[in-house]
Amino acid sequence: MSSKCNVIKQVKVNELLDDRYFFIPSYQRGYRWSKQQVYDLCNDLLEYALKENKKPGSFYSLQPLIVRKGTFCIDGENRDAYEVIDGQQRLTTIFLLYRFLANRYRDMDAIAQDLGNKKLYHIFYETRQNDFLLLEKTGFNNLTYQEIRDIDMAHISNALYYMKCWLEGKQENDPDCAEALCCLYGVEYNIHNVTQKLFDLLNGNDEEQLGSIQFIWYEINTTKDAIKEFLAENKGKIGLTDTEKIRALFMLRSNFENDIRNLKQLSIAKDWELIENTLHRNDFWSFISNDIFLEDGRIIIIFKYIFDNDDTKTAGISQEGDYLFRYYYRHLTKKNKTTEGSVIVGSVESLWKQVMDCFRMLQNWFYNPKIYNLVGLLVKHGYSIKKISDIYNRDSINTHNDFIDELNKEIKNEIIDSITTSRKGNAELDIREDEEYIHLFYDNSKDKAKIPDLLRFINIREMNKTIDCALSEIDKEDNEKKRSDLMRGARDVISHIYRFPFEALDVFGWDIEHIDSATTNSLSKPKEQQDWLSGAEEALGKELQNDEFYSELQKNLESVGEEEKKEILNAMVNRVYDIIGEDNSKERKNWIGNLTLLDSGTNRSYKNKIFALKKEILRERIRSGVFVPICTQNIFNKVIPGASHVDWKWSHEDKKAYHAYLLKEINDFKSEFADKDQN
Repeated sequence: MSSKCNVIKQVKVNELLDDRYFFIPSYQRGYRWSKQQVYDLCNDLLEYALKENKKPGSFYSLQPLIVRKGTFCIDGENRDAYEVIDGQQRLTTIFLLYRFLANRYRDMDAIAQDLGNKKLYHIFYETRQNDFLLLEKTGFNNLTYQEIRDIDMAHISNALYYMKCWLEGKQENDPDCAEALCCLYGVEYNIHNVTQKLFDLLNGNDEEQLGSIQFIWYEINTTKDAIKEFLAENKGKIGLTDTEKIRALFMLRSNFENDIRNLKQLSIAKDWELIENTLHRNDFWSFISNDIFLEDGRIIIIFKYIFDNDDTKTAGISQEGDYLFRYYYRHLTKKNKTTEGSVIVGSVESLWKQVMDCFRMLQNWFYNPKIYNLVGLLVKHGYSIKKISDIYNRDSINTHNDFIDELNKEIKNEIIDSITTSRKGNAELDIREDEEYIHLFYDNSKDKAKIPDLLRFINIREMNKTIDCALSEIDKEDNEKKRSDLMRGARDVISHIYRFPFEALDVFGWDIEHIDSATTNSLSKPKEQQDWLSGAEEALGKELQNDEFYSELQKNLESVGEEEKKEILNAMVNRVYDIIGEDNSKERKNWIGNLTLLDSGTNRSYKNKIFALKKEILRERIRSGVFVPICTQNIFNKVIPGASHVDWKWSHEDKKAYHAYLLKEINDFKSEFADKDQN
């Protein structure tokens, strides 16, 4: 290591209290520590602080901090600073922890005087220069919603919140909090004492027996290339993703001419942040990806798209391991001979243009709600953005409407045409011979995969029909318009309210819901039956009160023994099922006419409740802000064409009416695009 670095030593946090500046260059990702990482560090430091009889000079060692000294433009001024090559996550967390504890302990001016006018170090991000002043106030002032303008400041704000939770949490609710650790060590927990111990540790020096916190300090020679050192130091580490390594490649100074080097680097870095922040909007991310749990490096979807589009992929690159990094590494760092024998270097400008072209294409799709809905439907079906872009780039497409037609055609061919219909009749479903019906059943494994596609399609078709209707109203003369459309314009229609919220599908987890209960009379315990009957009586009201047989059973219930009570409860449950029209037909219950989309939280709360109770639960969920698809709302509000007006049950006639609606929409859609099939 001595041949690679000018300085290798241990540096106490106390020694960094000299008002120095750390410069986070553009090739670095932003701050990303999670709650678990913050808790782990706080607990490690407190555990060390609680140890008794520490020897003079003992210390807690943090992982390496790799830096290079130089002069950088910071907050509009050229300053001497340390460029952070590796270790910025730990450096930032110690910075935040120090300020958090200082705020608890006393104000910074008083601390500076106590420490001989020493001041905490500063952190400056090259790509997020406005964050500098926000960092300078963190710990002492809460960041407002308006101030948290990027994903990095959101993570920083979260880290401070996690520190507060760790310090103030109760062990019965949070087994990893400070109180739990104190209890483990047999130390009386006191917020002030914990704060003081950690603050003293951060300010500790060799002369005291309190111990200190120290970084392993690697300061590389100023002549070395920082980005190459960054890649070398992070080689093989779990924490460094393909996205981070690709970012470093794009920031290689050798990729740019000297006179425009800094401007180009900063421009790409700013574009990178714009793309990442946009992709971290879940409404944007969820219509182009099914990986909702990918937190960092979502820009990788664009790098994958460029790779997939390259039919001449560099020889020897297989799609295994870090293949994307190797692909861009060869493009941006290796020299390639042309047919003339001259030598050229891969163009970072050319590759970055492809990145921005892809991003603008995605934005183009996002801002047209009909395209957004159709693209999202295909993505949920399993399409990649490469496959959709192949449609987008067809020679026949010149306008948005052309693209919309092609997407609809793709949906017809890939989703709708795969839905099986039959004309063989079905006595169980009360369907005659030669009467067409949709042959989809939830308990058939082959059908089960098709049902979510159909239910998503029907909701998106309704939304896109609403857009068409709204646009047609706007185009009318004023005297023909609805009052609500008089002041509307196309801008109002091309808005987010007409986009299907795919992020809700991803975040809340969506189930196929049986509209009437999936099982009949599955209640076996008297307590369960009584609770179920209480809900049914509340929901059905007079329908049960006016039923003589049910009323008679209810009267007898109070005057019989335990065995007879079980028989009467069973009879009461069966009578409720008779009244609401539910039956034991497995085929009717699992048919498409009894299935809809619902978030898993609502679905779990339903259990085996009757339709009328489900309806009330659904209304409460909607009032509390839970998204419910338009078709599911229509079902429970009984506004499906042909459905009965009896709002407290979902009969087989209602199932048939709902099925007829689905079948009509399928056939209308097929007919609409029948003459537009691909050759």
